[in-house]
Amino acid sequence: MKLLPSKLWLPRKVLILLSGVFVLTGASGAVAVFVGRDAILGPPAERISGVACTTVMTVRQSRDGQDWLRHYIRADAEDGDMRIKTALRVAGALSNREHADLYQVVLLDEAGPDVRAGMRGRAIGAEVLFSRDPGKIAGLTAPFQARYVEGPAAENGEFYGKRKTLKLDEIKGIVTAMADRTDCLDPDATGENATAAIADDRTGEDHADASGNGEAIAAPQEHAAVSH
Repeated sequence: MKLLPSKLWLPRKVLILLSGVFVLTGASGAVAVFVGRDAILGPPAERISGVACTTVMTVRQSRDGQDWLRHYIRADAEDGDMRIKTALRVAGALSNREHADLYQVVLLDEAGPDVRAGMRGRAIGAEVLFSRDPGKIAGLTAPFQARYVEGPAAENGEFYGKRKTLKLDEIKGIVTAMADRTDCLDPDATGENATAAIADDRTGEDHADASGNGEAIAAPQEHAAVSH
């Protein structure tokens, strides 16, 4: 005995309603594959805000009456775009947590150097400079400078890809779109502050003024991979 006719006609509105129920109750995965998961669920968080990272060290320096904060981080990100987004996110988190005239975030690969002396040149995969008052920093003409090396790091954690400097509009677009604004995991942080303080460091070995050529707030040899 047939309970339903072989050809069942349903009004268009009913079909649309049933389709919606089908998507919400178990077909979302299949539809996402067909249409594109990003179109339905949005892009993964890391594509907007970068990847997870670990704090290596934070160094506070005083120079000419200015307070500079240099933050070294480590991340596993093969894509240079992910590295610079990570560095920008962390720069924002750092500036919300600490007061300084200049913030500098240096991103290293997971296989990069463990000692500060080696955290320069090709060891740098991305770098961000930020100041709320760039006019106070010699050579810094905008609140942000951001640059990175394209492509993955070598086995030794060094970067040999093409260097790219972001325009201010590109930086603003990335920062504005960010939903996740978390800092890196700091394995050595205490309940108070794990920042290493270096007062009145005027040796010139660790930093130099930024120049009109976009040099980093660091000795040229230290950040050559990104600046040159």
